[in-house]
Amino acid sequence: MKQMEVCHVIDSIDEYTGGSANSVINLSQALAQEKIDCHLFALDYQNCKSQSSLTGVKLHNYPATNLAKIFRGFDPKASRYLFDLASTKLDLIHNHGLWVFFNMYARQAAVSNRLPLIISPKGMLEPWALNYSRYKKCLAWYLYEQKNLNSATAFQATSVQEIQSIRRMGYKQPIALIAEGVSIPQLDQKPSKSFLEQLFPELINKKWLLFLSRIHPKKGLNNLLYVWQLLINKFPDWHLIIAGPDIIGHRAELELLTRELGLEKQVTFTGMLLGEIKTSALSNAELFILPTYSENFGIAIAESLAYGVPVITTKGAPWQDLSDYSCGWWIENNQQLLMNVLIEAMELSDLERQEMGMRGRAMVEKKYSWNYIAQEMSDLYDWILSGGNPPNFIHFNS
Repeated sequence: MKQMEVCHVIDSIDEYTGGSANSVINLSQALAQEKIDCHLFALDYQNCKSQSSLTGVKLHNYPATNLAKIFRGFDPKASRYLFDLASTKLDLIHNHGLWVFFNMYARQAAVSNRLPLIISPKGMLEPWALNYSRYKKCLAWYLYEQKNLNSATAFQATSVQEIQSIRRMGYKQPIALIAEGVSIPQLDQKPSKSFLEQLFPELINKKWLLFLSRIHPKKGLNNLLYVWQLLINKFPDWHLIIAGPDIIGHRAELELLTRELGLEKQVTFTGMLLGEIKTSALSNAELFILPTYSENFGIAIAESLAYGVPVITTKGAPWQDLSDYSCGWWIENNQQLLMNVLIEAMELSDLERQEMGMRGRAMVEKKYSWNYIAQEMSDLYDWILSGGNPPNFIHFNS
């Protein structure tokens, strides 16, 4: 029997783009283990510095032209490659993300070859996200994005909140509620704190409050810095680490605010962390924080919990699990509440925080491991291609 052939389409899997890129890479590799013939189609914006080989996945990672870099993935040549692949190989196309021309190419290849198209919006239909760069998105909407979404056979959402956002836009297609996955690390093999301390000596003999995500206005870091200024005298043995890629230049604004607040000795901006340095940060932090305005999932939260680190986040992220499993704090997004929970979390004993973190790790291993997520995604593809009873995670328009 011929294996199902599926192509995942995403604008970029370059490492600097972070969450969604890593998620699609890991999903593709996990699906390959489910005996699905997986292709991954993307543009390389960093001159082939991204992953060159993936286990069990056929990678089509085309060097981005200067035109593509300027005009949000506009690359007709890459579009022709995807069309040819769809016409000769594929059974289904799964597009990840919105608002770039590469998403249009996924739709064109699917529609022209009468293939099912699944769209994962990746949080890009959330109200906050729609209002950010609103005029550019209005242009993209009329040029191609509305037609893309209309053409979807089904959507994949990672939370109930994202299902609601898709329905608010008027779309009636089936929606699969399938979370993002996370790799479960071996805690007995974690690198020491020295990996990060050698690069940033100010972290030595400090407890780490870690933010690790894209440096972006929606992440709420301004609020965190204002609150941190009020706490540094009470908690002199703690240090705030702000780690992640700065794609749009927001870091300079935050560093200016850090200086204005007199926090240079209590805050470290590390840039993007990779490999053992990233693992050192995640596995040795006492707390993880994401004071976000909007997330479709928040993969960094799941990663931190997988390392046994309790999490503080806002209700802009769909993480009621933090409260349900007593492995963190899930709060409304305002500075007073943020300060209150930071005080509560930092006043806990090391043992109490470790116990919270291990409850989170057990929950993530049960609900968000890649094996579990890949099985659900495989069931979705099989239902779309073969019919039969829908999986229990399918939500229909009521």
